[in-house]
Amino acid sequence: MATADDDTGDGVTGRDPLGLGLRFKKVDFDDGRLPGLVARFEPRDVHRGPPGRLHGGMAATVLDETMASLGWALDSKPCVTAKLELRYRLAVPLDAGPLRIEAWRDRAEPRRTQRVHGRLLLADGTVCVEATGLFVQAR
Repeated sequence: MATADDDTGDGVTGRDPLGLGLRFKKVDFDDGRLPGLVARFEPRDVHRGPPGRLHGGMAATVLDETMASLGWALDSKPCVTAKLELRYRLAVPLDAGPLRIEAWRDRAEPRRTQRVHGRLLLADGTVCVEATGLFVQAR
């Protein structure tokens, strides 16, 4: 699968206003049937929650940012979050190295409202957080 090492910015403006350092790359999931994005995130000490662990709100933030950026990356339409549901499976160690954030949607074609899925994974592929959300094109 593709890596997210070579693109910069927030997926919408090309800037990094939140200082997250996310790097995006377009990819396909499910044997090319579902368009998506992959982002790379390197947590720092300022992102700490419990000792040695990523703050859960930071995990939610990078998932939300990547999932919302999907509309811009695929359709050139900025999107906003209408609903975001998270399932925290494992605590994310701060020293785990770069994390992989994946986002894909149910349908390939553009729609005003899209159901988007996301995951935060460790470098070894272990899924730590899963997300599902509704994202609406901004007007």
